[in-house]
Amino acid sequence: MKKMTVILCSAMVIAFLFFGHLSELSPTQKQPYKVGVLVANDLRLVKVEALKLRLKEMGLIEGENIVFHIENAKNDLSDLPALGKELLMEEPDVLVASGAVEALSLKELTSAQEFPTPVVFMGTLSPSVIGLVEDTLRPGNHLTGLNNYHYELTPKRLELLHRLLPEIKKVAILGDTRVPFFQQTQESLQQASQKMGLELSTYTLTNAEGIQDVFRRIQEAEEEGIVLLPGFFLESYTEEIVQYAMAFKIPVFGVYPQDTIDGCLASYGTSNWSQGAQSANMVYKVLQGQNPRVIPVETPDRIVFSVNLKTADKLGITPSQAVLSLADEVVYDE
Repeated sequence: MKKMTVILCSAMVIAFLFFGHLSELSPTQKQPYKVGVLVANDLRLVKVEALKLRLKEMGLIEGENIVFHIENAKNDLSDLPALGKELLMEEPDVLVASGAVEALSLKELTSAQEFPTPVVFMGTLSPSVIGLVEDTLRPGNHLTGLNNYHYELTPKRLELLHRLLPEIKKVAILGDTRVPFFQQTQESLQQASQKMGLELSTYTLTNAEGIQDVFRRIQEAEEEGIVLLPGFFLESYTEEIVQYAMAFKIPVFGVYPQDTIDGCLASYGTSNWSQGAQSANMVYKVLQGQNPRVIPVETPDRIVFSVNLKTADKLGITPSQAVLSLADEVVYDE
């Protein structure tokens, strides 16, 4: 009897090893992860490319074990709900929003689902304040992502412009009323300007046709500097805005490092590429089964202060050397 038991146990071990070996040779192929991505404009596609590259480094390769369905609103916010519904029809494992307006639209759509699809936002301002999450440490719902600090950094941009060019006293704030938290941003800027003795005036833009008229008013008001506010429309027309400003010899302070390359005197913020790459960490966690409600909202890995001395030379101005020494990146004349 004991001998028979030993034989049976041995047979079971051999069978286990044999079939286990077969299963390793012919694993059951899992369907690729499906990721739906909603973007407001072409410029934010940079975030998507960074997201894909970082996920590839983590082993998720497009076309093999992960597929992306991307919808682009081309700066038309009215299209976001319909595009979001298109993404939901694909039954994605996770939805990705490239900014605040996209995230708010996806939150409204998914909140109506019985089992909401997880959403990761690749950079928004103050996500807990604009209602995307309950708390940044414990989001508490089906959304998480990256806080790009746009709201908190805006007064700092004004301060850096003032420190770079202390002779400037009149500053134009250029923004878009459709961007979340627009009014609160104005209030924080006014408080900051009072401490620096600056006179601020706010100008708004919602379409390309309005750029020329805004600059006519800026010129008439004899503004001496411009601070750009973050937003899906302005980021698409930064080069055109800079061209007008250069014609009137007005320095522009931008949002992203790319803005400095595009001709702004300076900028202070985190790049779209960095935001996309960092957000991949949270997308990966969701795809691995983690619940967004317990994935903390992240803050930028790197915030860059950059200055363009080529632009300064064209404007005939000399930035403060003491402040220039603090720059992380400097664009020099060729």
